[in-house]
Amino acid sequence: MDRIEKIARRLFENWNSKIPYETLAGDFALKETSKAYDVQHALQKLHVPTRGAIAGRKIALSSKAMQDMIGYDQPIAGAIFANDIHASPAEIAEDDFVHLGLEFELAVELNADIAPQTDPHTTQSVRSLIANVRPSFELIEDRAADYSKLDPYTLVADNAWCGGIVLGDALPNWAELNLNDIPSTVIQESIEPEHANTGAADPLGSLAWVLNHLSESGITVSKGEHIITGSAVQTRFPKRGDQLTYTIQGASVQITVV
Repeated sequence: MDRIEKIARRLFENWNSKIPYETLAGDFALKETSKAYDVQHALQKLHVPTRGAIAGRKIALSSKAMQDMIGYDQPIAGAIFANDIHASPAEIAEDDFVHLGLEFELAVELNADIAPQTDPHTTQSVRSLIANVRPSFELIEDRAADYSKLDPYTLVADNAWCGGIVLGDALPNWAELNLNDIPSTVIQESIEPEHANTGAADPLGSLAWVLNHLSESGITVSKGEHIITGSAVQTRFPKRGDQLTYTIQGASVQITVV
């Protein structure tokens, strides 16, 4: 077993054992983005037998504010596994997570296989690759991490903390909309509704970035994969009994934590 595989195995065991998040250190420390993604890809292979085939992709650190907080100058990509995709309305068990976070996103379903290509994807070109668009929750498993002490290379290697997604209804007439400018609302009992706009996460720019990243890595993305494009609202950390709804342009996604 080489070093990359050993690090991936450590992260895999920590995830399955629900060990609180810790930065890779000592012989396992990572200092290069390329090596961190090598570990991520090895880790994803370990997860597939129990979490299902890769069925989507995510972006993290899509905003400059988050990048500055962690000291990293680019977004991070990760994979979503088939068994971790839930249909709305969904019940999610708090006990399945060490520390559950919830993010509020657009999920884009791809209408074709997308092979690596020379020409970069752009915010204009990616619209032709979209089958439908849905409001979604990303289920973040940060394993009680200290956000002031995050190491970007460990975050990359650990598949950017993706614990799954909840998919809502498809947006009607999405092709007629400016996806980077749609009002959205978060509703949670005992909290004032929070109004936002999809443009806060630049979903088309995020989609283009994810596809370019995968293209540069030599990865073909499959038709039907869901790409979540970054949260338009600050992460929330719901507890058992909380119910949240995220609504975009008449379509909604709902979750109850049990």
